[in-house]
Amino acid sequence: MKDSYTIHEIAELYGVGTDALRYYERLGLIRPRRAQNGYRIYDLNDIYRLTIIRDLRTLGFSMERIGEYLQGLSVANTLQLLEEERQLIRARIRDLRAAERAIRARASVLESYAHMDEGEVSLVDLPARFCLRLNADISRDEEMDFAIKRLHRRHADSIRDLGGQKIGASMSPEDLRAGRIGLYRSVFFLLDGEGAGDFTLPGGRYARLFYRGSYRRLGQHINALLSWVRGQNLFPAGDVLEIYHIDNRFTGREEEFFTELQVRAEEREVQSLV
Repeated sequence: MKDSYTIHEIAELYGVGTDALRYYERLGLIRPRRAQNGYRIYDLNDIYRLTIIRDLRTLGFSMERIGEYLQGLSVANTLQLLEEERQLIRARIRDLRAAERAIRARASVLESYAHMDEGEVSLVDLPARFCLRLNADISRDEEMDFAIKRLHRRHADSIRDLGGQKIGASMSPEDLRAGRIGLYRSVFFLLDGEGAGDFTLPGGRYARLFYRGSYRRLGQHINALLSWVRGQNLFPAGDVLEIYHIDNRFTGREEEFFTELQVRAEEREVQSLV
């Protein structure tokens, strides 16, 4: 092993840019000596320090904390840092296990929807559901994708994994009565927790219909849902909700799309909500 390296050799060895090495030098974390020609020369002590910096940055330590450690190297400080590393690793393990559980759950849901029957309408009692909502007039697939991205960007701190998020959109009864099929007034994320959203879908009895494939037959499916509700001597109330269980986040094949339509079914006629 060589006793000294140039800045370009060190940059290649550690996979960092020369600007980063100069930054570490300005912070006092490494102290390369200068050759007679003015070039920086890094010795084994600098290499040792760069290894520490790389490893601690990988664990998420701040440059400030790394600097504190390197400037006060001692057995006691090393033991303290090792304990901090252990706690960070434990937290990362918890996060990875939670991510693994979420992946398993998502795979299970996708597999169940891939084999679920479609076309039949049923009634289900649903609790109040908390949502994050973006109001927007949406009539094209591109506008829907853009609205979902806007909503996700607005709540990126709390909704990190868009692929695991249950997404829906709403169509107003006024638009449907006027024949404006596929005009959406909002998109929303359905949340698991209580009280964390900015909008609540009311609880109650809902009629729902699952359909597979392209959205081009949306009008036919909505008519089937609303006709079934009325045929049960019930009345559709409020917006028709469209929830995307399998969409272009999971497949590029339209025939694999799996979508759910929902509408509240009341025993007496009520004024429709927008």
